[in-house]
Amino acid sequence: MDSATINYVIYRRHRLMNPMSTDQLARVLAFTDLAAGDKAADLGCGAGFLTQWIASRHQLQITGVERFAPMVERARAAASTGGFRLFEGAAADYLTEAGEHRLLSMLGAIDVAPGLVRPVDIMRALVPSIAPGGWLLWGDPFWRRPPSPRLAMILGGLDRYETLPGWMQAGEQAGLTPHYVSVSSDQDWEEYIWRMNASMSEWADEHAGTPDGDEMRERARILRTLYLEEGRDGAGFGLYLFRRPD
Repeated sequence: MDSATINYVIYRRHRLMNPMSTDQLARVLAFTDLAAGDKAADLGCGAGFLTQWIASRHQLQITGVERFAPMVERARAAASTGGFRLFEGAAADYLTEAGEHRLLSMLGAIDVAPGLVRPVDIMRALVPSIAPGGWLLWGDPFWRRPPSPRLAMILGGLDRYETLPGWMQAGEQAGLTPHYVSVSSDQDWEEYIWRMNASMSEWADEHAGTPDGDEMRERARILRTLYLEEGRDGAGFGLYLFRRPD
Protein backbone atom coordinates (compact mmCIF):
# COMPACT_ATOMS: atom_id res chain seq x y z
CA MET A 1 0.00 0.00 0.00
CA ASP A 2 1.21 3.52 -0.70
CA SER A 3 2.04 5.79 2.21
CA ALA A 4 -0.67 8.34 1.38
CA THR A 5 -3.43 5.71 1.63
CA ILE A 6 -1.99 4.30 4.86
CA ASN A 7 -1.81 7.81 6.31
CA TYR A 8 -5.39 8.51 5.33
CA VAL A 9 -6.74 5.28 6.82
CA ILE A 10 -4.85 5.70 10.09
CA TYR A 11 -6.14 9.22 10.67
CA ARG A 12 -9.53 9.33 8.99
CA ARG A 13 -11.33 9.16 12.37
CA HIS A 14 -9.14 11.85 13.97
CA ARG A 15 -9.75 15.56 14.09
CA LEU A 16 -6.54 15.96 16.08
CA MET A 17 -3.69 14.04 14.45
CA ASN A 18 -1.81 13.67 17.73
CA PRO A 19 -2.64 12.49 21.28
CA MET A 20 -3.49 15.90 22.67
CA SER A 21 -6.40 18.29 23.21
CA THR A 22 -7.20 21.87 22.27
CA ASP A 23 -7.29 22.74 25.99
CA GLN A 24 -3.71 21.51 26.27
CA LEU A 25 -2.67 23.51 23.22
CA ALA A 26 -4.33 26.60 24.65
CA ARG A 27 -2.33 26.25 27.87
CA VAL A 28 0.91 26.05 25.90
CA LEU A 29 0.20 28.99 23.60
CA ALA A 30 -0.75 31.10 26.63
CA PHE A 31 2.99 31.18 27.39
CA THR A 32 3.75 33.02 24.14
CA ASP A 33 3.48 36.70 23.29
CA LEU A 34 1.78 36.12 19.94
CA ALA A 35 -0.33 39.01 18.70
CA ALA A 36 -3.11 39.29 16.13
CA GLY A 37 -1.70 39.44 12.63
CA ASP A 38 1.55 37.63 13.45
CA LYS A 39 2.87 35.38 10.70
CA ALA A 40 2.75 31.66 11.46
CA ALA A 41 2.91 28.27 9.76
CA ASP A 42 1.66 24.83 10.74
CA LEU A 43 3.99 22.33 9.06
CA GLY A 44 2.38 18.98 8.33
CA CYS A 45 -1.05 20.37 9.18
CA GLY A 46 -2.96 17.19 8.33
CA ALA A 47 -6.69 17.85 8.06
CA GLY A 48 -6.19 21.46 9.12
CA PHE A 49 -8.39 21.35 12.21
CA LEU A 50 -5.72 22.69 14.58
CA THR A 51 -4.49 25.19 11.99
CA GLN A 52 -7.99 26.62 11.82
CA TRP A 53 -8.28 26.55 15.62
CA ILE A 54 -5.02 28.48 16.08
CA ALA A 55 -5.99 31.02 13.42
CA SER A 56 -9.38 31.62 15.02
CA ARG A 57 -8.18 31.78 18.62
CA HIS A 58 -5.11 33.97 18.08
CA GLN A 59 -6.04 35.80 14.85
CA LEU A 60 -2.73 34.82 13.26
CA GLN A 61 -1.86 35.02 9.59
CA ILE A 62 -1.18 31.29 9.45
CA THR A 63 -0.38 28.94 6.58
CA GLY A 64 -1.09 25.23 6.82
CA VAL A 65 1.45 23.11 4.94
CA GLU A 66 0.53 19.58 3.87
CA ARG A 67 1.86 17.21 1.19
CA PHE A 68 -0.15 13.97 1.56
CA ALA A 69 -2.95 14.07 -1.03
CA PRO A 70 -5.79 12.59 1.09
CA MET A 71 -5.00 15.00 3.92
CA VAL A 72 -4.70 17.90 1.49
CA GLU A 73 -8.31 17.35 0.47
CA ARG A 74 -9.48 17.60 4.10
CA ALA A 75 -7.24 20.61 4.78
CA ARG A 76 -8.51 22.34 1.65
CA ALA A 77 -12.06 21.97 2.92
CA ALA A 78 -11.05 23.44 6.30
CA ALA A 79 -9.21 26.35 4.66
CA SER A 80 -12.19 27.12 2.43
CA THR A 81 -14.22 28.16 5.46
CA GLY A 82 -11.65 30.88 6.13
CA GLY A 83 -9.03 31.50 8.74
CA PHE A 84 -5.90 30.14 7.12
CA ARG A 85 -4.07 29.72 3.83
CA LEU A 86 -3.11 26.26 2.59
CA PHE A 87 0.19 25.45 0.92
CA GLU A 88 -0.08 22.11 -0.89
CA GLY A 89 3.40 20.63 -0.99
CA ALA A 90 6.54 19.89 0.97
CA ALA A 91 7.48 21.99 3.99
CA ALA A 92 10.98 22.49 2.60
CA ASP A 93 9.53 24.07 -0.54
CA TYR A 94 7.30 26.36 1.50
CA LEU A 95 10.06 27.47 3.88
CA THR A 96 12.48 28.25 1.04
CA GLU A 97 10.37 31.23 0.01
CA ALA A 98 8.34 32.03 3.12
CA GLY A 99 10.78 34.07 5.20
CA GLU A 100 10.60 34.37 8.99
CA HIS A 101 7.65 33.49 11.21
CA ARG A 102 6.63 34.46 14.71
CA LEU A 103 5.41 30.89 15.19
CA LEU A 104 6.31 27.60 13.54
CA SER A 105 4.17 24.65 14.57
CA MET A 106 5.45 21.09 14.10
CA LEU A 107 2.96 18.69 15.66
CA GLY A 108 3.80 15.08 14.88
CA ALA A 109 5.43 16.18 11.64
CA ILE A 110 9.02 15.07 12.15
CA ASP A 111 9.21 13.88 8.52
CA VAL A 112 9.00 17.40 7.07
CA ALA A 113 12.76 17.71 6.53
CA PRO A 114 13.89 15.21 3.87
CA GLY A 115 17.17 13.51 4.71
CA LEU A 116 17.18 14.64 8.35
CA VAL A 117 16.33 12.19 11.14
CA ARG A 118 17.75 13.50 14.41
CA PRO A 119 15.47 16.05 16.11
CA VAL A 120 18.37 18.45 16.71
CA ASP A 121 19.18 18.52 12.99
CA ILE A 122 15.56 19.19 12.04
CA MET A 123 15.22 21.94 14.64
CA ARG A 124 18.47 23.52 13.50
CA ALA A 125 17.18 23.55 9.92
CA LEU A 126 14.01 25.34 11.06
CA VAL A 127 15.70 28.10 13.08
CA PRO A 128 16.27 30.45 10.08
CA SER A 129 12.50 30.40 9.45
CA ILE A 130 11.76 31.61 13.00
CA ALA A 131 11.99 35.35 13.64
CA PRO A 132 14.25 36.43 16.53
CA GLY A 133 12.07 36.27 19.63
CA GLY A 134 9.69 33.93 17.80
CA TRP A 135 8.47 30.48 18.74
CA LEU A 136 8.79 26.83 17.74
CA LEU A 137 5.89 24.67 18.92
CA TRP A 138 6.96 21.04 18.60
CA GLY A 139 4.81 18.01 19.39
CA ASP A 140 6.08 14.43 19.37
CA PRO A 141 6.32 11.26 21.47
CA PHE A 142 9.02 10.86 24.09
CA TRP A 143 10.49 7.67 25.53
CA ARG A 144 9.77 6.91 29.17
CA ARG A 145 12.18 4.00 28.86
CA PRO A 146 14.36 2.65 26.03
CA PRO A 147 12.22 0.99 23.34
CA SER A 148 12.74 -2.54 22.11
CA PRO A 149 14.62 -2.89 18.80
CA ARG A 150 11.31 -3.90 17.16
CA LEU A 151 9.47 -0.79 18.30
CA ALA A 152 12.40 1.47 17.44
CA MET A 153 12.61 -0.05 13.94
CA ILE A 154 8.88 0.43 13.26
CA LEU A 155 9.01 4.06 14.40
CA GLY A 156 12.05 4.83 12.31
CA GLY A 157 15.02 4.13 14.55
CA LEU A 158 16.40 5.18 17.91
CA ASP A 159 17.52 8.57 16.59
CA ARG A 160 13.99 9.61 15.59
CA TYR A 161 12.52 10.42 19.02
CA GLU A 162 13.94 11.54 22.35
CA THR A 163 13.34 11.24 26.05
CA LEU A 164 11.66 14.28 27.62
CA PRO A 165 15.06 15.71 28.71
CA GLY A 166 16.38 14.77 25.28
CA TRP A 167 13.86 17.03 23.54
CA MET A 168 14.99 19.94 25.70
CA GLN A 169 18.63 19.23 24.90
CA ALA A 170 17.88 18.97 21.17
CA GLY A 171 16.29 22.42 21.21
CA GLU A 172 19.18 23.93 23.11
CA GLN A 173 21.74 22.37 20.78
CA ALA A 174 19.82 23.88 17.86
CA GLY A 175 20.15 27.33 19.43
CA LEU A 176 16.66 27.56 20.93
CA THR A 177 15.59 28.20 24.52
CA PRO A 178 13.19 25.69 26.16
CA HIS A 179 10.23 27.66 27.50
CA TYR A 180 7.36 25.35 28.45
CA VAL A 181 6.34 21.68 28.20
CA SER A 182 2.93 20.03 28.48
CA VAL A 183 2.66 16.23 28.66
CA SER A 184 -0.51 14.67 27.25
CA SER A 185 -2.81 12.67 29.49
CA ASP A 186 -3.12 8.89 29.43
CA GLN A 187 -6.69 9.37 28.20
CA ASP A 188 -5.43 11.31 25.17
CA TRP A 189 -2.99 8.46 24.39
CA GLU A 190 -5.74 5.84 24.62
CA GLU A 191 -8.15 7.83 22.46
CA TYR A 192 -5.49 8.43 19.82
CA ILE A 193 -4.39 4.80 19.52
CA TRP A 194 -7.82 3.17 19.65
CA ARG A 195 -9.23 5.55 17.04
CA MET A 196 -6.38 4.36 14.82
CA ASN A 197 -7.17 0.73 15.53
CA ALA A 198 -10.89 1.19 14.85
CA SER A 199 -10.29 2.98 11.56
CA MET A 200 -7.74 0.43 10.33
CA SER A 201 -9.94 -2.52 11.33
CA GLU A 202 -13.00 -0.99 9.66
CA TRP A 203 -11.04 -0.35 6.47
CA ALA A 204 -9.78 -3.95 6.50
CA ASP A 205 -13.39 -5.17 6.80
CA GLU A 206 -14.44 -2.89 3.93
CA HIS A 207 -11.69 -4.47 1.78
CA ALA A 208 -11.98 -8.03 3.09
CA GLY A 209 -10.46 -10.68 0.85
CA THR A 210 -8.03 -8.29 -0.84
CA PRO A 211 -4.25 -8.00 -0.31
CA ASP A 212 -4.70 -4.40 0.87
CA GLY A 213 -7.36 -5.45 3.36
CA ASP A 214 -5.12 -8.21 4.71
CA GLU A 215 -2.20 -5.80 5.00
CA MET A 216 -4.24 -3.24 6.91
CA ARG A 217 -5.58 -5.87 9.28
CA GLU A 218 -2.02 -6.96 10.02
CA ARG A 219 -0.97 -3.36 10.58
CA ALA A 220 -3.80 -2.98 13.10
CA ARG A 221 -2.69 -6.15 14.90
CA ILE A 222 0.91 -4.91 15.12
CA LEU A 223 -0.27 -1.51 16.40
CA ARG A 224 -2.33 -3.14 19.17
CA THR A 225 0.46 -5.52 20.15
CA LEU A 226 3.15 -2.86 20.35
CA TYR A 227 0.92 -0.42 22.19
CA LEU A 228 -0.27 -2.90 24.78
CA GLU A 229 3.16 -4.48 25.31
CA GLU A 230 5.28 -1.31 25.26
CA GLY A 231 3.59 1.89 24.15
CA ARG A 232 1.21 2.47 27.05
CA ASP A 233 3.96 2.47 29.66
CA GLY A 234 7.06 3.10 27.58
CA ALA A 235 6.17 6.31 25.76
CA GLY A 236 4.33 9.58 26.24
CA PHE A 237 3.50 12.60 24.11
CA GLY A 238 4.46 16.17 24.78
CA LEU A 239 4.11 19.68 23.43
CA TYR A 240 7.45 21.48 23.66
CA LEU A 241 7.59 25.25 23.34
CA PHE A 242 10.94 26.76 22.34
CA ARG A 243 11.92 30.36 21.72
CA ARG A 244 14.54 31.72 19.35
CA PRO A 245 16.66 34.22 21.28
CA ASP A 246 16.48 37.86 20.18
